[in-house]
Amino acid sequence: MALTAVFFDLDNTLIDYAGYKLKTATAAAEEMAKRGFPDTVENIVKKIFDVYRKHGMEYQKTMYDVIVQYGLEVNKAEMFQQASLIAYNRSKFAGISPYPGTGRTLRKLKWMGLNLAIVSDGLRNKAWQRLLLAGLEDRFEAVVTRDDTGELKPHRAPFELALQRLKAKPQNVMMVGDTIDGDMYGAQQLGMRACHAAFGAKDRKENEAKGGLVRVERRVVLVKPDFVINKLRELPPLAAGLMK
Repeated sequence: MALTAVFFDLDNTLIDYAGYKLKTATAAAEEMAKRGFPDTVENIVKKIFDVYRKHGMEYQKTMYDVIVQYGLEVNKAEMFQQASLIAYNRSKFAGISPYPGTGRTLRKLKWMGLNLAIVSDGLRNKAWQRLLLAGLEDRFEAVVTRDDTGELKPHRAPFELALQRLKAKPQNVMMVGDTIDGDMYGAQQLGMRACHAAFGAKDRKENEAKGGLVRVERRVVLVKPDFVINKLRELPPLAAGLMK
């Protein structure tokens, strides 16, 4: 069936979210070290990412969980926490950036007559902040976030809502995303074509080593994306071939 729409994940697909989190964590750690925190910048950043891995990147008590490990006097701990949060927030809005060629790629797809949507596991306010900071806020006919359905990919609800808002059929849509177990598996379960944004996949080597086997909802399943791209600029010619 001819392609009429493209759905995108947001973080690590259009926006370099991993790079953004590293920049902000480093800014916070450098501020703490400058003020005499009893550890190195490298170790503080490592502990920040340990908390992210445990609780997720949007966890709101990250710096508290890092600092409490050191058993500091309460006012000293509070000073370090607030200093780190100020540094984090100062770097936060400067740290968001789309991958190279993102704007150009989206313009080409729109010029080709394709409808575009975001299907993100992020919170609505965070997703819109990132879209605005990246200058991508006016490129999409629909933006679906966790707040819209209360479900995360690969649950069918976020995909179905995006299909409904674009009045599109699954067989006419391609999903572009960085996660195999969320974006690729979820899209294919509804009959959509799945394009893996390999450049943003933090677990790419692990996925390749397992031959496409991933754990989804307590089951191990084989997931093979229909297409793989290593740069966003590869997307327009791929989409053009699917529109015929």
